[in-house]
Amino acid sequence: MRDEFDEPQPAEESSAAASIAAADTLAQLLPQVPAGIQLLNRDFLMDVANIPDGSIDLIVCDPPYGLGKDYGNDSDMRTGEDFLAWTRGWLDLVIPKLKPSGSLYIFCTWQYAPEIFSFLKTKLTMINEIIWDRRVPSMGGTVRRFTSVHDNIGFFAASKDYFFDLDPVRIPYDAVTKKARSRKLFEGSKWLELGYNPKDLWSVSRLHRQHAERVAHPTQKPLEIVERMVLSSCPKGGRVLDPFMGSGTTAVACVRHQREFVGYEINESYCAIARERVSAAAMPPASTRKTRKPAIRPEQQTETQ
Repeated sequence: MRDEFDEPQPAEESSAAASIAAADTLAQLLPQVPAGIQLLNRDFLMDVANIPDGSIDLIVCDPPYGLGKDYGNDSDMRTGEDFLAWTRGWLDLVIPKLKPSGSLYIFCTWQYAPEIFSFLKTKLTMINEIIWDRRVPSMGGTVRRFTSVHDNIGFFAASKDYFFDLDPVRIPYDAVTKKARSRKLFEGSKWLELGYNPKDLWSVSRLHRQHAERVAHPTQKPLEIVERMVLSSCPKGGRVLDPFMGSGTTAVACVRHQREFVGYEINESYCAIARERVSAAAMPPASTRKTRKPAIRPEQQTETQ
């Protein structure tokens, strides 16, 4: 008699094969993320040890502002000193990840910007305070103070030898301005041909409900702003970290401009949105896609010969 273990186990084998096939099918149905792009549905604070120190070229931080926004969890329910202590805690964890040539941008609100910037100045070199004018229309509002229509952005560097490339983010002069500066003195000037420095006041409209770029996230940032950070402060092929990824705007900027990316987001729904946006950004333009001809079955070949 043969031992029972010598007998084939078709049921188990077929079950394993079915599981593998199901996993493959699921992977094909999920939006595809290109190599070099990591979208992690995890808490950055719990996973920070997995990012080697000195491995990141650029950190883009758009954390909760401490204003009580609903992100599907209680991540923005801290206020006052509790919020500032939490902010100092995660900044202490993220700063060592920067390369010596690395930079960090942090979005915040004027209520906490002074304290956050003062803390960061003890750790990094402050390069700019950028004011983002959200172009909010005048529609009433408070009558006890001036209406707030901006966000603060801190731009910091790990050292004075930080990477910065202005040329990709220059703003072209219009024809009238170029003509006004067409004197011999300006002929051949690089700045006249390529455009001017964006300055530290960025007037970019917020994403209103009807905006084509808008997705289901309450504080989504315009791609134009984040692309400016990525293009100017991360070399091509460099690596960007976003510890509060949200709907994946920084990831999209990295896909569009050949940078690697690692991002963290605790809300599963936002991670799914980020994956869809990244997958769409990685698709070649419709005009350059190759159209695949449908396969011809043998019986069709016979009929057409």
